[in-house]
Amino acid sequence: MSNILVQPTMQQVAKRLKRNSMSKQRHLAAIMITDIVGDTALMGRNEAKAMDFKRQSRLIQKRLVKEFEGKWFKEMGDGAVCTFSSASDAVYCALEIQEHLQKHDLQLSIGIHLGEVLTEDGDIYGDSIKIASRLQVISEPGGIYISNSVQKAIRGQSDIQAVYLGELHLKNVANGVKTYALRGNGLPPVINGAAK
Repeated sequence: MSNILVQPTMQQVAKRLKRNSMSKQRHLAAIMITDIVGDTALMGRNEAKAMDFKRQSRLIQKRLVKEFEGKWFKEMGDGAVCTFSSASDAVYCALEIQEHLQKHDLQLSIGIHLGEVLTEDGDIYGDSIKIASRLQVISEPGGIYISNSVQKAIRGQSDIQAVYLGELHLKNVANGVKTYALRGNGLPPVINGAAK
């Protein structure tokens, strides 16, 4: 008996790929990650006030994410992971969130990155999530840090201003990430390429 190698047809390959990817989907997205500044310390001092801040922040963020046609993926502690189909929608949403939360004496740190993500069974994965998360962690209180991919996508928007901070080495990210801080009314000042 001889070993005969049978090659699948293109149709069979396509069916297998479709079946394997039914619960998985890769796509390009602008990822926005937010976190309330000082929430852990406030929780230790005044739990009721911290919980009220979380509720207010969540309501404002969810409303604005929906308004800018984003998707609220999940909450992480006192922050959130959201995606948008365009970088400009993510940036405009982040700016609006910061403006609204300042009126309530709340501060967020926000990171935004544009890259490929994998969605599976209602959750989201990928290096792009990690980069957005690391940008959020290093963002100034009340600030918004964006990656080079976001900057390239929004640079034609004359009403959005960003200052280059340099190529930063982020925790658990293999390559340096060219990072920008958004500036404008109500955002932390950026002087000589460094947030102050």
